[in-house]
Amino acid sequence: MSAEQNSGIRRAVRQFALALVACLAVGGGAALATTADAAPAGQQQAGPTDDWPHAVPTTTSPIN
Repeated sequence: MSAEQNSGIRRAVRQFALALVACLAVGGGAALATTADAAPAGQQQAGPTDDWPHAVPTTTSPIN
């Protein structure tokens, strides 16, 4: 192999390694962003149906 072939292979390997590191960094950042928003394991987030008992509305109309 000539020196020119070696430098071409080295450049390709270097570019592949850089692309791999960039993809892992983006994937790791996305994983951290999604787990930071998630509820802790074993706990539920409050929803619209968790406020029982409901207050019963009463009418104050003069017809009653």
